[in-house]
Amino acid sequence: MIGSYEKNSTPVVEGNSTSCWRNLARARRRAGQRIDSLEDRAKETGKEYHDAMKRQKKTHWDDFLADGTNIWQAAKYLKPGHDANGVKVPPLKRTDGTTMQDKVEQAEELLNVFFPPLPTDIEEEGPRPRRREVAMPNLTMEEVEEKVMEAKAWKAPGQDGLPAMVRKQLWPVVKERVLHLFRTSLDTGRLPSQWRTAKIIPLKKPNKGDYKIAKAWRPISLLSTLGKILETVVADRISHAAETYGLLPTNHFGARKRRSAEQALLLFQEQVYKAWRNRKVVSLVSFDVKGAYNGVFKDRLLQRLEARGIPKGLIRWIDAFCSYRTATITVNGYTSALRELPQAGLPQGSPLSPILFLFFNADLVQSRIDSNGGSIAFVDDYSAWVTGPTAEDNREGIQAIIDRALDWERRSGATFECDKTTIVHFTRVIDRTSRIPFTIKGDVIKPKRKAKILGVIMDAGLRFKKHMAEAATRGLTAAMCLRRLRMLSPCTARQLFTATVAPAMDYASVVWSHARNERALSWFNRAQKIGARAITGAFRTVATAVMEAEANIQTVCERHAQAGMRMYINIKTVPKTHPLAALKVSASRRYMSPLKKLALAYEGSGTERMETIEAYAVPPWYNRVPLVCEADREAAKIAAKNVNDIVIATSASDRGGLVGMGGIVAQRSPGQTDRIVARYSATLGSRDDQNPYTAELEAIAMALRCMPDGLQCRELTVLS
Repeated sequence: MIGSYEKNSTPVVEGNSTSCWRNLARARRRAGQRIDSLEDRAKETGKEYHDAMKRQKKTHWDDFLADGTNIWQAAKYLKPGHDANGVKVPPLKRTDGTTMQDKVEQAEELLNVFFPPLPTDIEEEGPRPRRREVAMPNLTMEEVEEKVMEAKAWKAPGQDGLPAMVRKQLWPVVKERVLHLFRTSLDTGRLPSQWRTAKIIPLKKPNKGDYKIAKAWRPISLLSTLGKILETVVADRISHAAETYGLLPTNHFGARKRRSAEQALLLFQEQVYKAWRNRKVVSLVSFDVKGAYNGVFKDRLLQRLEARGIPKGLIRWIDAFCSYRTATITVNGYTSALRELPQAGLPQGSPLSPILFLFFNADLVQSRIDSNGGSIAFVDDYSAWVTGPTAEDNREGIQAIIDRALDWERRSGATFECDKTTIVHFTRVIDRTSRIPFTIKGDVIKPKRKAKILGVIMDAGLRFKKHMAEAATRGLTAAMCLRRLRMLSPCTARQLFTATVAPAMDYASVVWSHARNERALSWFNRAQKIGARAITGAFRTVATAVMEAEANIQTVCERHAQAGMRMYINIKTVPKTHPLAALKVSASRRYMSPLKKLALAYEGSGTERMETIEAYAVPPWYNRVPLVCEADREAAKIAAKNVNDIVIATSASDRGGLVGMGGIVAQRSPGQTDRIVARYSATLGSRDDQNPYTAELEAIAMALRCMPDGLQCRELTVLS
């Protein structure tokens, strides 16, 4: 009877829709005709629907993280307050305290703050010595192609909306036309207007209290990807000239190969310890340039580029690059009309801007580091110091640094922000310090006990307690955010720990890890434990060391030791022009510096036999060996049969725990039998010390050594 009733009273439901079964069951209940089988069916379909949603979310999340390039995007989701839909600009405050509600007004306000006019009273530079021009050959296909392939495929494009992936896919078809376009642009000193049009996105400046003030935001310019490729080529050429011919100060770090912020901090820290060993005080003043890139005075930049030897033809192109720039700005979905920027400076987001800014402030940074003082700079962050018996004795030297910086400011059209200028007297003897303030442009600047230099909080005694506490807090915050993410495999969670939690704690650890005590280590271990729990799902009562081992993550001490080893090896391989290469570490055990501790830790480890690694082994325009990678083995065999002249075939293997290599050198002529020039094979060592990849390189090197002197050939092909 019930079956007959259900058959006659229940309408036919097409498909397997969850909502259909749920609505049908609800309708029967409201009509007082509850049917158990219908209720069960509604529950089953609902469960199937939610289970399918969970599976699909997990699959999508796993696929997202499987792409290594997305790990940084996932890392952004771990940041507190991150908006996955993009950064929204709140209603901005006017000067009278009222707020703006109109997006058009907000866009205008941001553009006016981002691109302020230059001062009207910029002083003349005056006569100065000029270097001889650096020679640069014509643009080559190889260097352009290299930059095209290095470009990030899906990075946000400019106004044209074409990502770099489009350029890569079309490169075989358009490469000759692009090369001709680039050469014409450099030869004539002209750029298409599309390359000088920016789509500006406002981003939050970190650690600002009130984001309703326009100054708490900074602009990022999204530019044409084709124009950025040429900018990258030009930047590489200028960087090569700077490193090869010494066009920039040796103490200028950042935007240069083999010159990192950690190296700059170690260099300064070594000077502090050297002064302490001589019972002296180091007094440092740190400056901050307001709107560094956007505030660059173009005419002064061009003069300084010419004075330091950049070719006039390239300077003419840079003049066009900085002139007649236009932009739109996007605020909360609203895009403003295209607007000309009378004072554009250098676009933030261009690969050419950093190296050009180094030339812009090179005169400010140019100074010798010795026992009396010195300076360091990391792009636009500039710090200088003097050394003397007491802080009072250093006042005259500090005032001279301030006067010199203000003189550069007046000649450059730049502006130092007095509220961000910091003065610190580094000493551990309280009687040698001073609290007497300085006056800069009418503002009173009092010496502080600590300063944040290149991201590290350096206190007067170099104890780093404040920095370690903040680093541990950042790591703990990141670890707790990681723990909140669900449906993560241990592998993915470990990747995110390595990409987010560990870097938050370990930044510049070489500079401050020597001051880490047991108490500070316990701060870091809290983040380690929470991160390990997120990876393994272990109970809270499990020991930290056990969880670290199960999660397969390094301990804090292991990571810091590894970072120290990498830095020491890096210092041992820098070229002679690097300031750390000529630095002599004192043998004294009094006030032992971090560099001295690294030297003692790795003494006798063979670092003295390491080669010097130059910033540029060859010029960017150097003709490189063509590389052909066939898709499969059969295609490779066919290609190998079609080569002539000298042919080198190499092979390497890993068998029985031993790595070996071998090869053959033959001379091939069309229609003739191959003539064997050399054969060779060798066992290189155990798998613990060697691997097949380095063995392939050794096989190629051995083949070149086996070739007889005077062998004539037009082509040499290596099959590996």
